[in-house]
Amino acid sequence: MKINLIIPACFLALLSFSQNVDNEVDEYRNTGFFNITRIGYKFINEAKLETFDTENGVVVTSLPTDKAYALSLQTINGYFINPYISAGVGIGLDGYNNPNYNTLPLFVDVRGYFSDNASSLYAVLNYGTLLKIDGGKNNGSMLNLGVGYKFPVNDKRLMFVSDLSWSYKQISNDGLSIQESESWTLINGILLTFGIIF
Repeated sequence: MKINLIIPACFLALLSFSQNVDNEVDEYRNTGFFNITRIGYKFINEAKLETFDTENGVVVTSLPTDKAYALSLQTINGYFINPYISAGVGIGLDGYNNPNYNTLPLFVDVRGYFSDNASSLYAVLNYGTLLKIDGGKNNGSMLNLGVGYKFPVNDKRLMFVSDLSWSYKQISNDGLSIQESESWTLINGILLTFGIIF
């Protein structure tokens, strides 16, 4: 799928800009291993049920999004490749309301920081899969692409992070992989997260 190539290419181009910003050393956070623990709220602006019919092909049904939202709790463990780029692996639990789903995302987290200061803007990419839970009917794929801000909470190593991302999920409704499934749900929205990096 072409979008799978375009999004990482755009993200890598964005990361290249972060290399030329500020050479001041961040003595607090942009080195070594880290953990981000975050909570999130997703504003859902589009939800669609898609089913495969042998006679009609893919049939798309729009789902109502009034009172639709999701709550998220995630933890990410990673490493700073250099003061401007970090990579890690995250796992979490996302609870959706209207449509009602619980999903367990497992994803790669890549961040590009625009400076090596204690406070910094950054770009973030999360890409991964949804593990089977709830009887194995909600596996799938996920993508978050956005920007965030990091700043110190105290004078030591504890930092606050907040992200604003476009969030996409494709959820299987029959327990099969997305490639084999005959029924899946697509959910798009804006994800706002708050967390601590330490």
